[in-house]
Amino acid sequence: MMADWSRSVDVERLADHGDAVAFDVALAEFPRLRAQLASGEGRARGRVELSRERGVAMAQVVVQASLPLVCQRCLRPVHVEVESESRVALVADFAAADRLDSDVEPVMLEEGRVVLRDLVEEELLLAVPLVPRHEQETECGLAPAAEAVGNPVNEEPENDPEPPVTQKPFAGLGELLKRGP
Repeated sequence: MMADWSRSVDVERLADHGDAVAFDVALAEFPRLRAQLASGEGRARGRVELSRERGVAMAQVVVQASLPLVCQRCLRPVHVEVESESRVALVADFAAADRLDSDVEPVMLEEGRVVLRDLVEEELLLAVPLVPRHEQETECGLAPAAEAVGNPVNEEPENDPEPPVTQKPFAGLGELLKRGP
């Protein structure tokens, strides 16, 4: 990993040399991703390889992580495994971005520099599911619908001595309205 992961680097120089930067970074170091995590625990590992193709600086971003997200079904942590690889073009202006092949995503540079952490964070953000949740409802601790109501399928109902109490929150509202203020 680089000495200061959050500082911008000269893309042209790194691309000309074909440098590769390996990283092993705590998830808590990604500010935009941190807001979506259930906890800052865990690490992202991978590498960013810079090269030049047809005069354009390119970055190959490879990242692996286990993201602790919040299950939207049970609101408890769920770990989403991420193994992602993408190729992006590092361009200085919109004209250069327009000349790219359609299968390459452009990343706009500021003064020929980029923060490698931001490239990796973007890759992680793209991997976050729209609605994170456990694969199976049983992993959430939720019972299937028939069991949840206390009447498993194909079983006779139990003879309860008392019927369940039904709450009627607006039952007395009519009387109150007749009495007036």
